[in-house]
Amino acid sequence: MISERPPRLCFLGLLSLFFAAALSAQDGVPPAVAVASAPPLIDETKTIAQQAALTHLGGEKPFILRESSWSGNVDPGKARLIQVQLFKRNDYHFWFAVPDRRAAVNLNLYNGKGELLEAKDFRYETPNVVSLVASPTETGIYYLRISLNTTVEEPQHWSVIYAYR
Repeated sequence: MISERPPRLCFLGLLSLFFAAALSAQDGVPPAVAVASAPPLIDETKTIAQQAALTHLGGEKPFILRESSWSGNVDPGKARLIQVQLFKRNDYHFWFAVPDRRAAVNLNLYNGKGELLEAKDFRYETPNVVSLVASPTETGIYYLRISLNTTVEEPQHWSVIYAYR
């Protein structure tokens, strides 16, 4: 059984919205601004990685880009590990980017035993983007190792995205 609001409650609800808007206007804030939310922030570093990925997302055997991503900050000469769950019989393509076009970056994939996995590396026009394609032989936990060479002195914001097929 569906119940409807009595007309009186609807009128009271509209009346309260009107008074809230009037109070906001009295404070010098237009009602539309008072209830609007901030626009979403664009992660420019993630966008750099996505642009590098575009050429690999089409063709006969395209990769499917996942919405999942990782980001953070890394100091020159330092590395970070990212834990990922991978499944055998899938191919995975990872992209790693930082904003400074002078910054050289590295990307490697290790299995749960700490052994470096064989992967095909891709380099781009600038050293601040790198990617790799790997095909794990076992389902399990793997570790991406990202590192920033000392070609720059400032810490860098980084982003890693990935796709599978």
